[in-house]
Amino acid sequence: MPLRVPHRRAVLQGGLALALTGRAVAAPVARASAAAFVDSVGVNVHISSEPYASRFTEVAALLGRSGIRHLRDEIRPSNDLDRWRMLYDAHGIRANLLVSPVTNTPAEMLEYLRMVGPQRVSAIEGQNEGDSDWFMAQPAARPRWHTAVVAYQRAAYRALRSRYDAATLPMLSPSIIDYKPADVALIRESAPFCDAVAIHSYVQHGQEPETGDDYAGLGWYLRHMRDAYRPGAPAVVTEVGYNNFVEPDGSAMSETASGIYLPRLLLNNFAAGIGRTFLYEFMDGATGSTVGNDHWGLVHTDGTPKPAYEAIRTLLGALAEQGGGAPAAPLTVSLPDAGPDLRSLALAKRDGSTVLALWRAVRCWDPQAKTDVSVRPTPQRVVPERPVKRAGTMVLGEGGAWRDQPAGKDGITVPVGAKVVLLALTP
Repeated sequence: MPLRVPHRRAVLQGGLALALTGRAVAAPVARASAAAFVDSVGVNVHISSEPYASRFTEVAALLGRSGIRHLRDEIRPSNDLDRWRMLYDAHGIRANLLVSPVTNTPAEMLEYLRMVGPQRVSAIEGQNEGDSDWFMAQPAARPRWHTAVVAYQRAAYRALRSRYDAATLPMLSPSIIDYKPADVALIRESAPFCDAVAIHSYVQHGQEPETGDDYAGLGWYLRHMRDAYRPGAPAVVTEVGYNNFVEPDGSAMSETASGIYLPRLLLNNFAAGIGRTFLYEFMDGATGSTVGNDHWGLVHTDGTPKPAYEAIRTLLGALAEQGGGAPAAPLTVSLPDAGPDLRSLALAKRDGSTVLALWRAVRCWDPQAKTDVSVRPTPQRVVPERPVKRAGTMVLGEGGAWRDQPAGKDGITVPVGAKVVLLALTP
């Protein structure tokens, strides 16, 4: 399935507004297709670097089991291209591939694509964080890093379009370090040479994913990174995540809190119209390391899954589709007693069922005290537009089992807290 770069526009034209619903009114809940959400989820990897390289068989199995079907990595001369081919052929996993003047010319990029097979690639992405110290130290970045980034983006885009159209292989913009929004202006000349804008939207201080804080909230990054570059363009979040190495003066959080926040982040981004979100990253850098950057993974270096891996695997598994064709008409539901922190998204499947994701945009991690925060669920009433044959609930992070839910004439009452609750409805 291609990257849905005009994601928001396509959904709105279909009458399915993707704004999050949190108002205390009985308006229908926002809804979209389950397949579209599954296709929006990706993760960063370093397949040909450690610890991935020596544990590739295990990594491939964990990726296949996760339900994630999009990975982000960089084209390098040392990459083992057979691994990319295997991931697609065995698990249907496609690659969002970074290119750089440090590692490949536009002509070499085209040759790599030919060898990998364009069907195994979902997008090409421009220079990663050209304003980083690493890139600025490279000979390819001289005399000025930003002119080098713009020139390379222009050349790579034209080379790509000489062989593939945007529907086959979209090209994403170069990216800027998340805390350097002023640098966007320096690469703005490259804006015509991309099909979607790549942004990095890390939550800087461990806030909840729905936060509106500066240097943290998605809306802030869209204004200062996307709109400052190309206003209103389709956006792809190519890096975002939570670090699990908790230090007294750091911004990381517990694995428990990440396991609650990351599914919410994916749903929140999708509802806001983000074409695809790539979490950073799949595997920790080193077991027992005291370096903070080694602890962003969904799994530990030894392959042990963290709570976030299991929660995302459960979410994607609940929404997985079998076979082709368009989804059935989604079931309309309303939330007559919704409070201001309630969030919801109804995801329609091809078999006619609807999976409603519910959660409250509340903190389950205290960034100052560096401790988990317990959130007591509150009852929420869900009213389907017509009677349902069967209803079941599943709470992400609590075992992955469906529980039958009674549906009365006044609707279905579901306890909702910080964790995402899935309500499956079969009309």
